[in-house]
Amino acid sequence: MTVPTLALLDIKGDRMTEPSTGWQLDAITYSGGTQDGPRANVKLSGAGEQVHAEGSGTGLIDAVCHSISQATGVEARVVAFRAYSVGPGSDAVGEVELEVELPGRRVAVRASSTDVVEAAGLALVAALNQYNAKRPARG
Repeated sequence: MTVPTLALLDIKGDRMTEPSTGWQLDAITYSGGTQDGPRANVKLSGAGEQVHAEGSGTGLIDAVCHSISQATGVEARVVAFRAYSVGPGSDAVGEVELEVELPGRRVAVRASSTDVVEAAGLALVAALNQYNAKRPARG
């Protein structure tokens, strides 16, 4: 099991020191190829519920992001993606930075994992959690 490292920033540079509570990425499966194309299936939990969603995209990361957006019901669009290798050789960890457009807001997030596709999913979930934490309560 991977222990993700998350840093949450909004586009104005405000840093959150602790990851927000909310959605948690419980499971992710994905596949791709020239015949079937990129597909992803995600399972998330939060606030006492579990949700699943499956989707496709132009690439594996796009498929994962579409699936997470569908599962949470929040329209999220990745507008920038950067991946870095942290560490040497096959022991390296992938660090992903995303800029995400959400309704009325843009946030920048980062997550790490030995699987760069999982890191992108973790980063998007972090962006959604940050967005939900700062959204006004409906009443």
